[in-house]
Amino acid sequence: MMNMRENKKRYAFLYGIILLLFCGVVLRLAWLQLWDSERLTKLSEQQVTADITRKNPRGKILDRDGEELAVSIMTSSLYVDPVEMVDTLKGKKQKEPIRDVKRLGADLLAPVLDMSAEELYDLFSSEGRFLWVKRTMEPKVAEEVKKIIADNKLPGLHFLEESKRYYTKKGAAAHVLGFVGTDDIGWGGIEYTLNTVLSGAESRHEALFNALGGQMLNEDAKTQKQENLFSVYLTLDSKMQYVLEDAMEDAIKRTKAKGAAAIIMDPYTGEILGMSSRPTFDPNKYGNYSPETWSNKTISMIYEPGSVFKPIVACMGMAEQLITPDTIFQDDGKIQIADRTIHNWDYKWEYKGKGKIPFSEVIKHSVNTGMVQLGMELGAHRLTNYSKLFGFGEPTGIELPGEESGILYKAEDMYKPDVATMAIGQGIAVTPIQILRAICAIANGGELLQPYIIKKIVAPNGDVVREGEKKVIRQVISKDTASKMRDMMEQVVSGGGGQSAAIKGYRIAGKTGTAERLAEKGGYEKDKYIASFVGFVPADKPKYAMLVMIDTPQGA
Repeated sequence: MMNMRENKKRYAFLYGIILLLFCGVVLRLAWLQLWDSERLTKLSEQQVTADITRKNPRGKILDRDGEELAVSIMTSSLYVDPVEMVDTLKGKKQKEPIRDVKRLGADLLAPVLDMSAEELYDLFSSEGRFLWVKRTMEPKVAEEVKKIIADNKLPGLHFLEESKRYYTKKGAAAHVLGFVGTDDIGWGGIEYTLNTVLSGAESRHEALFNALGGQMLNEDAKTQKQENLFSVYLTLDSKMQYVLEDAMEDAIKRTKAKGAAAIIMDPYTGEILGMSSRPTFDPNKYGNYSPETWSNKTISMIYEPGSVFKPIVACMGMAEQLITPDTIFQDDGKIQIADRTIHNWDYKWEYKGKGKIPFSEVIKHSVNTGMVQLGMELGAHRLTNYSKLFGFGEPTGIELPGEESGILYKAEDMYKPDVATMAIGQGIAVTPIQILRAICAIANGGELLQPYIIKKIVAPNGDVVREGEKKVIRQVISKDTASKMRDMMEQVVSGGGGQSAAIKGYRIAGKTGTAERLAEKGGYEKDKYIASFVGFVPADKPKYAMLVMIDTPQGA
């Protein structure tokens, strides 16, 4: 009986203890919910949440007809939760050794992710609950990574959908478009110029982690929507751009040139219809190229134009009524200016020049002696003043980064030989777009235009918030002067030094040029030249103006 009473007392005591424990837990829960919920909520958020910041899709870049040039595609990005990536047993049997999952994961993923194993191991061993490992992976790479994670049961490695920039034409118009870095900032081209317009708002989400290291993402964090984005339409014509890129590639192969630049412009509006620079790159893989390759030579390369500058000097002479196409010049094959002797490009010791020739023949055959005589008559002040009127010595203002001003010396700093050489396109440094803009003034009747490459920007609701339009900077020459110069430039192609540009059935006006290559430290590079052609078609009513510049050609 005593044992039964003692057992009952013992059970009653244990029951009381258990009841008190349950009561304590219930009271603690009630306290937390009713009186300490705010503090607990804040504490729990600090303990189990991590911010995820990732890039949203960017707006599209399209050509003048709406053909897509740059779009955003959705890709997989890999991240790690180091807390979840703990060492585990290889099998169910406790006797099997513990494996180092961080080392294993680093060794397996390093070659696929193109990262070092040590770099990955350090990342997997870091503090925090959310760390990016590799962002915007190629689909094949993502699939291979997923397979490695699944086959080896690697914990703590997860994927999120993230936007990546994709350029549909690969290397076409690469320097116009630019590219987007991993930080979602535009580098070069339109991506840089309109970065704030094209960028989507930064996306921030919270990842929730439970006590075991597992995670829960809200629905917004799992996917991204391409909405509320501006679209940018360029003046480029994709068909022209394709032909231009193909011709550039062929020219580089044939001439083994160091580089090249080409532009097609509407001479009456200033719209850029095509623009290409060599060497080029694929903006989808910009990291595989040197930064020098990203440079857009059409707006940034400074060089002496050579004979393509002669039509501009000729316009100066006609504007000042110093010459007409019929004015007679004496060509002796060479001319002496102070201590400088200037020869014609085709000069030979036994060559005595062409004798008396009209100025139209000076242009047609690119006679240096005739141009020097005109240059000396114009003088330093008129040469430099007209050059400024034609837009030299300052950027054109096209909506692309990295444009150079060129070099235009002050008249008071020029000596007679400087004046003479400037008349034949030496002693002045220009960019390709500056020369083409000046030639467009001849093509369109004397108007110097503002080149532009952004046709319009369209808001998410379809409204056009910005539209490119023709902008006349100034009238630099009269229509009559421009007309006479067009006729002389047509003769260059039909029977002069530019006959290689002739196309049967088309009236083409143009001018060729060859100049010594400027050295970085001053002077010229030995036996290195820059060859160029500038012109427009049709010669009488120009629709397209074009410049091609080949840097240091080695072949024909």
